[in-house]
Amino acid sequence: MITCFAVSVSGWHDGPVAEPIFRYHPDPLATGSAVRADHVCSVCGRHRQIRYQGPVYGQRPDSLCLHCIHSGAASSALSVSTGDDEDFDMSAVFSDAVDVPDDVPLSIVEEITRRTPGFAGWQQESWLYHCGDGAASLGPAGYHELEAHPEALAMLRKDHRHYGWAPPETEQFLRGLDRAGEPTAYLFCCLHCDTSLASWDIG
Repeated sequence: MITCFAVSVSGWHDGPVAEPIFRYHPDPLATGSAVRADHVCSVCGRHRQIRYQGPVYGQRPDSLCLHCIHSGAASSALSVSTGDDEDFDMSAVFSDAVDVPDDVPLSIVEEITRRTPGFAGWQQESWLYHCGDGAASLGPAGYHELEAHPEALAMLRKDHRHYGWAPPETEQFLRGLDRAGEPTAYLFCCLHCDTSLASWDIG
């Protein structure tokens, strides 16, 4: 059970049609990766009440439901041809596999990239990993939200030291983090040890 939520899960899947539950993205409505909207999914053709609005790296559907992401149907249906002589189809993904630790199994990476709602960032979204597993995405965060997660702030400070930022520059940057603007942090939680994690992005 995840206990490092900045806010509690809203129970978004308790509707007339139960929405799928994602291990690595527990509340897509709260994070902004999905919205309540009546629509017909381009993949399954069914009327749905929750529509995905995160990134799709593949064919762009007119409308997409969370059920098709969860089952993997969307990843297959929205695949794109590489255009080479073998005419190989590449499955659509909803987030990139960037800087994945060596101890994370490929099956987990595939679940996160192909069967989990992604999230939109300014330039390069980066899913985070911990304890040999993917972490749970809790959504965008500003400095105010991160104050309750000192481990996440420490992670951002370490990242800035790696890039050669001076401590005063880092602190000024962190205090300017804005959940609804830029720069923005993205909060995650380890599914095993409950450590808070964060990445950042800017336009």
